[in-house]
Amino acid sequence: MTVPRFSFELTRLQLMLATTLWISLLPNLATLRAFAAAPSAGDGLSMVFFVFGGWLFVFVVTFALIAALSALFWGRSLRWVCAAMLVLAATFGYFSLFLGTQFDKTMILNMMQTHPGETLELIHLRLLLWVAVVGVLPAWLVWRVRLKSSPSRLRAVFAPVLTLVALVSLMGASIFALYPRYASAARNRAITFDTVAPANVLAASVHQAAMAYRSATVRAPRGLDAHQAYAIKKPRLVVFVLGETARAQNQGLNGYERDTTPRMRAAGGYYFADTESCGTATAISVPCLFSGFGREAFTLNKGLANETLIDVVVRGGARVLWRDNDSGCKGVCAKADVIDLTGSSDPRWCPEKGECFDEMLLDGLEKKLREASRDTLVVLHLKGSHGPAYYKRYPPAFEKFAPTCRSSDIASCDPQTIRNSYDNSILYTDHVLGETVTLLQRLSDQFATAMLYASDHGESLGESGLYLHGMPYALAPKEQTRVPMYAWVSPQFARMENWDTACMAGLTRTPRRHDHIYSTLLGFMEIETAEYKHDLDIFDPCDGGANPAGTPGDMRGRKKP
Repeated sequence: MTVPRFSFELTRLQLMLATTLWISLLPNLATLRAFAAAPSAGDGLSMVFFVFGGWLFVFVVTFALIAALSALFWGRSLRWVCAAMLVLAATFGYFSLFLGTQFDKTMILNMMQTHPGETLELIHLRLLLWVAVVGVLPAWLVWRVRLKSSPSRLRAVFAPVLTLVALVSLMGASIFALYPRYASAARNRAITFDTVAPANVLAASVHQAAMAYRSATVRAPRGLDAHQAYAIKKPRLVVFVLGETARAQNQGLNGYERDTTPRMRAAGGYYFADTESCGTATAISVPCLFSGFGREAFTLNKGLANETLIDVVVRGGARVLWRDNDSGCKGVCAKADVIDLTGSSDPRWCPEKGECFDEMLLDGLEKKLREASRDTLVVLHLKGSHGPAYYKRYPPAFEKFAPTCRSSDIASCDPQTIRNSYDNSILYTDHVLGETVTLLQRLSDQFATAMLYASDHGESLGESGLYLHGMPYALAPKEQTRVPMYAWVSPQFARMENWDTACMAGLTRTPRRHDHIYSTLLGFMEIETAEYKHDLDIFDPCDGGANPAGTPGDMRGRKKP
């Protein structure tokens, strides 16, 4: 006896409508929930009409995508398209619903550039169960569909088109009826094209493919006039520690209730309590802060089309070393001597392959620097507090705050355990910074030394239902955009450069941005170029160098003792 195969018949239009209906109701539930939570006005009936229009928006965007693809795919291939859309929408819809993540082109780029080990940390049982029920099961049902033959190919093409026109008309009518509320929702980004899965993911992926093609082009040169402004008695050694996912409000030096920064406090230095990041994801912040364009003027296209701070520093005659334990330099370090340690299996630092503690970046660095005889800029790219597995970012000795969240499914953890894990990672980053200062002190017999630290972006730990980072900047909370920035300057360095340390301490209360890093590092290295902007050098007002032209802070023409 043979068991009958489970299957049923649908027309192409019925299959697209059923697929779109499912995607609109479950994978895009976060978008619909955000729309329903928009400021209400009017009676209950208008509220229902308003939310219905929001659902129609999601439905129309998804249906339009599937309809466009259906014009290219025929026969069984339409079932492949619908099945793939279901699995994609379920996967990305999970992160939007449970973690508050919006997958615009910035987030897709960040995902593409994230280390595979960090991506795997996002996979856990609840995600797999969600994708299985919301994505894989309906995809399997779609695959069992037998498509009814259409009387003509022309009719098969025009039926979805006419349906789409009717849906757009209905959606337009609902928006027109309650336009002020729709305009408010759009301004607050409660519902936009970037929130509708999987259309946002596919559109962003196409955008990034075009960006990747653009990145193969030759970059426009920067700082062709760059040269060392003047020499001092010893070569300069400046370390720029590029942090990861550290937010300002959890820093002890920022008034946080926990002392998460004892090493920085003990070392002295200058902590900038009000610093704003250039982006909410590494893929934006890192290219932006090395570009010199500033957050308002920066675009990824502009970043790819131009050389970076590293190119200018090398052109100015200095050596640049880049040591990486995160997700690469995002295309800014072509001229640097790069050592990528992300794949290390050194048992001293890596409890598991590819999962290494940041202190590894200092291993062997002193020996390498002892071989240098000219001005040197070192960039240490930390893994820092990258989530969701905060508990993996520090050795057991730094688990000061307990109990901790020992899962990558942080939305299922108690908020206090998430905070404990995160604070432990901040404490460990502080230790790495303290060890960096100690290293620079040991090297003071050979170099004039200084250090600058800044995190690339912040992190949400469940506030307002948001986790991790990567929100569109206009919508991002301060937890994702306010970051720590700290500078340590050896007394010898300050003395040789004739910097007023009392003045420097007074500048820490002035609000800063990532925009200041480009010129500040050029100022540390004393590289003279038109690229340098003295008003964006955080310590320029405290430079006591005499300028014959009488213009304070202008590096050109300085005479140093």
